[in-house]
Amino acid sequence: MPPPLLPSLAAYGQPSRRGTQPPHHYSTRPDPSDPQENPLKTTRFLLRPTRNVGFLSQTFRATRLGDPKKYILKVGTDISQRRKWAKELHVFERELAAYRLLTPLKGKYSPRLFAGISANQGSDGLLFLEEIRNARNFDQLRGLSWRQLTSAIRAIAHIHAYFWNSPKLKKARGLPHHHYMRAREVKQNLPAFLRWAKLSTRDRSLFIKLTSQVPAILARFKKRPITLVHGDLRSDNVFYGERSVRFIDWGLSLAGSGTFDLARFAGGSPQKPLSLLQHVDLFNLWHRELLRRGVRNYPSHEAWQDYRDAILLALTIPVTNGPTLAMFSNRGHKLAKVITNRFIIAARVVNHE
Repeated sequence: MPPPLLPSLAAYGQPSRRGTQPPHHYSTRPDPSDPQENPLKTTRFLLRPTRNVGFLSQTFRATRLGDPKKYILKVGTDISQRRKWAKELHVFERELAAYRLLTPLKGKYSPRLFAGISANQGSDGLLFLEEIRNARNFDQLRGLSWRQLTSAIRAIAHIHAYFWNSPKLKKARGLPHHHYMRAREVKQNLPAFLRWAKLSTRDRSLFIKLTSQVPAILARFKKRPITLVHGDLRSDNVFYGERSVRFIDWGLSLAGSGTFDLARFAGGSPQKPLSLLQHVDLFNLWHRELLRRGVRNYPSHEAWQDYRDAILLALTIPVTNGPTLAMFSNRGHKLAKVITNRFIIAARVVNHE
C-alpha cells in the first residue's frame, strides 16, 4: 500500500464545536504574512511514519515534489487511554504555545513550526514542523555523557535567559504556570507506586516525605522568577548536531522555575550517577549562562535552593509515571526502573536525604 498523501494544509476544516472531527482533519490557519507558511497553502505532501513511537502523539515524515526540505507532521495518538492522558495534560495546547514563543529564535534551539492547531482540549492537534537534519538524539536507557549533559544545559540556559520573567509568558495562550509534569498528583499516586516499586524502607521514606514537601515547594516557586520551561527535558528530547543542540517535544512546557529543567535532566539522563560536585558544576554552568545573558537579581544561593527543590519535584516523576510506563513494554518497564533509581540517587546526593 502506498504511503498516504496529506491534502493541502489550508484545506482542513475547523474542529467542530463538540470537539469531534474525522482523523487528521485540522485547520492549521497558516499566517499569510509569514513567508515560511505561504508555500504550504496549496501543496500535497507524502507521509511516511517515523520510527519514533511517541507516548502521547504520533509523527510522520512529510515530503513534497520539488522541495529538498524535509518536514515532520505530529498528530494525536490513536490509543484511547493515552489520548485521555494527553487531554488531562493539554499537551498540544502547551506544545503549540511553546513553539509560537520560540519563533523569534528562528529554529536555533528547536525545530521551526510552520503551522499548527490544538483540538479537543489539547488531546489532539496538528503540528507541521521542520525536520532536524544532521543531528541525533540518544536513548534515555543508555544515558548521556558529561559532555552531552553540559552542552544541553548551556543551550537550555540560553532559552531560560531569553524568556526570564518575560511578559510574553502571561500572554501565551495554553501555557500553564507551575504545572511541573504531574507533581500535584503525587499523593494520590503514591500508594500504587509503592506497591509497584518494592523499595527499601529507607527509599520508601524518601517518597513518603514528598507528600508534604511538594505542596510547600509549589507554593514557594510561585514567588520565584519564571521562564519558559521545557518540562520534559531528557535525552530522547535533545538533538545533538556538530555545533548545535536543539530540543523537541514541548508538550509538557510551562512557565515556571528553570531549575526544573536542570533537575529533570541532571537527575534522569546521565549515563552514570552524578556526584554532588558534578551537580554543582552543572548548576554553576547554567547559572553563569543566565548571568552572561542578562539575568539579574538571581543570586547563586537562591538559585541553588531552587535547584534543590526542583530535584524533589523531579522525584515525583517515577511516582506519577513509573507504573504506567512499566505496563506498556519491556523497554518501558526497564526505563521506569532506571529513572526511579536515578532520581532517588539525585535526591540523596543533592538534598543529603
